[in-house]
Amino acid sequence: MKNFSISYSDTWRPFPMAYWVHIEKGDTPWFAAEDFEPPAPKKDASGRYRIYYVEVDGFTFVFSSFEQLEHCIDILSRKLLPTTIALSERRPGSMGPNSHWLSRLPAHVKPWAYRQKAVKYLSKIRDKIKNER
Repeated sequence: MKNFSISYSDTWRPFPMAYWVHIEKGDTPWFAAEDFEPPAPKKDASGRYRIYYVEVDGFTFVFSSFEQLEHCIDILSRKLLPTTIALSERRPGSMGPNSHWLSRLPAHVKPWAYRQKAVKYLSKIRDKIKNER
């Protein structure tokens, strides 16, 4: 089963990929930073952040920015998944590989057959969101 929905939140930070995708600039800790690369998501007209939920066969991916969705597609589309050690070493900060979003995925999401199906649907949703921006 596949499903896509949007909800709204007062903050974008607590979602699984936020820390790993939006890198703080300067010496300010991530949780207090205001400047990021890529930039943090913007509030919509209602003054809230969009949260995207994409379900593929029983697992729901959650994104608080378009960039997080693109990053997920990039990582999951690789035939061989990178190690979370390698991914966490690319990001400055104190969070280790066991905290990385990829290490937190359930085992049934990691096989190539599942990821191919997920990436196809995630790409479809990415295109839909991109056209609405």
